[in-house]
Amino acid sequence: MNPEEAKRLIEEKLRYEEVKKLLIKLVQTPSPQTELLEKEPQVLSLIREQVKPELQKSGIEPVIDDQGNLLAHIKGKGSACSLLLVGYAMNAAPSTMQNPYSGAVVDGAPYGLKGECVWGRGACEQKGSLTAMLSALKLVGESRTELPGDLYFVTSAAGETGRHDSIAHALDYGKVRADWGIIDGPPEIQLGNKGRVDILVTVKGKASHSSRPWEGINAVDGAAKVFHRLQPLMPYPAERSHPELGKVSLAAMSIESFPKATHTIQSECRILFDRRLLPGDDPAEALRQLEAAIGDMDPFKVEVQRRDFMYPSEVSKEASVVKALAQAIRLMLGREAGYSYSTAANDTGLLNVKGIEAVNYGSRAIRFQHTDHDLVSVQSVFDAAKVFAFLALER
Repeated sequence: MNPEEAKRLIEEKLRYEEVKKLLIKLVQTPSPQTELLEKEPQVLSLIREQVKPELQKSGIEPVIDDQGNLLAHIKGKGSACSLLLVGYAMNAAPSTMQNPYSGAVVDGAPYGLKGECVWGRGACEQKGSLTAMLSALKLVGESRTELPGDLYFVTSAAGETGRHDSIAHALDYGKVRADWGIIDGPPEIQLGNKGRVDILVTVKGKASHSSRPWEGINAVDGAAKVFHRLQPLMPYPAERSHPELGKVSLAAMSIESFPKATHTIQSECRILFDRRLLPGDDPAEALRQLEAAIGDMDPFKVEVQRRDFMYPSEVSKEASVVKALAQAIRLMLGREAGYSYSTAANDTGLLNVKGIEAVNYGSRAIRFQHTDHDLVSVQSVFDAAKVFAFLALER
């Protein structure tokens, strides 16, 4: 199929109202992050009860792996680059947002957006792009058109976990062998993002009754000393800078002390730090930097441990997936592609490490993420669906 034929098919078959209807249905289905993370029943239900049936209605038979991720594979007839699309089922908890699962259609003007928007938790972040990808897959399935290369689609049970575990498992389970990858992202081509390593610093002292503090070694005091020693590294622990991503950062995310007892000098204090990484950075070096800055803390014992990790990512504008995506945007939307970078960490780095040339693209409106005004433009979702459909049909 040539580009003009693909464009005509998409303009004939892809319907704005159908895309909107699907978007509303997904937003109205709660799938929040909870302490269960990828095992949260509501997240798994969205995949099993909403995403899978939508594909099946279009003649596509996906599988769900033993971690709850959905995988679909449509084999192509040609030798074009194989394409992987990745969307997410989990979204942030409702928090203080009003009517977080209403799926109400609202005017975008008060929020600086044009046309109709759908209101609901996860609309701007995961469910807009997921709707666009699903709509593109449904078009492919219903049209029964031969594809120029293999097409893979993954709906990950993650989305807010800050680790690669879910997508890594899905790729291995499905034996995905893709040349290109596009992960849920903004309406511009996101060429790169920072990585992240979470670092747990545990300070150990000695418990005693708080009426006799001299008999203990207060881990809270030790934690204060840790912060004092790390202060020169916060928020910028290194001078190296990226022209688009800037410097790396170091930030404390949480602090907790033990034992959970009243009037007790604390014997242990745990501090979790977020250490961002630039492309090319070594997470082991980030750990060594913290260890060196903290140094000897006698009489306290201090442990520095690596926790969740996500790779940084960067591809050039000359990458083949970027050129193909830019062409799809130009032909389907009548405009030149924009380009961006993100300080957030995501799964794109893992795909690139695995040899899948990957970027982010979709309908994600970053400024509404995790806010009380979580909404997405229906037009932006429809536009992303057209672009994804074009890439599926013509590579």
